[in-house]
Amino acid sequence: MSKLRFVVSTLALAWLPNAQAAYSGSLSFVQPTGTVVATDNIPIWLKLSLDATSDPLVFSSTGGGNPPFGINPANYPSSFTYYDSNTSQSRYIDNGVLITVDSISLSTSIGCAGTFLADSCSSGPYEFNFDSSPNSILSKQNIALNPGDSVEYLLGEFTPKNGAAAAGEYEFYASGLSLYFYGTVRAPKLDENGAPVLDGNGDPILEDFVNADGSLEIASTACAAQPDPTCSEKFARTVVAAPVPVPAAFWLFGSTLLGFVGYRRRNIFTRSV
Repeated sequence: MSKLRFVVSTLALAWLPNAQAAYSGSLSFVQPTGTVVATDNIPIWLKLSLDATSDPLVFSSTGGGNPPFGINPANYPSSFTYYDSNTSQSRYIDNGVLITVDSISLSTSIGCAGTFLADSCSSGPYEFNFDSSPNSILSKQNIALNPGDSVEYLLGEFTPKNGAAAAGEYEFYASGLSLYFYGTVRAPKLDENGAPVLDGNGDPILEDFVNADGSLEIASTACAAQPDPTCSEKFARTVVAAPVPVPAAFWLFGSTLLGFVGYRRRNIFTRSV
């Protein structure tokens, strides 16, 4: 299958480098507190709310339409990263212009701070799995949110390692939602000192970077910037010990004893008659 590529109009490029991203919103936990059993998987639902001053968020994962993927070129990022296969090094591009769009996609993220996962995201009593069902925002082919609108989606779930977690209080703080851009970026050519290379007229010489990528944050949770227990808008769960299962042999013994008592009672009733 051929790779879809969308060329941004030169009219938009004339003023794009000075444009500022206009998406602004917040993420909040739909059920921030609760009590669960140590063996439970714990889903995390988030609510994305656009600020009243935000631009409308219109996104199409199929890439069709004009503008590409529904994203206004005025809201493209101007900073990108480019991997140079010749030098095996990554280069940061500032004041770049995305002139050819290969893809734009939504991306969800989490922070590792908190007692569910611990700082390394691997040493805590739980592991985290991002959701890929139709409840995920990444599964939505089309999104159209106006300022003040909101939408709920399933971020993922915590799964206790080894089948059960220790009883206690557990906390999670940070998640974000971003747009990721991939394509060809045009930017001033730089010399070895990082200064723009100029032509004979004193204008910057431009060069193209294929397969560059950049991101644009739409929203994050309130505790993302303050990942500690003092943040009031965290995700918290009280984990209680799972009920101790009663051995099957015990139930068998109990039912036998009950049958014996019933038999004795029937005998006594017969004798009394």
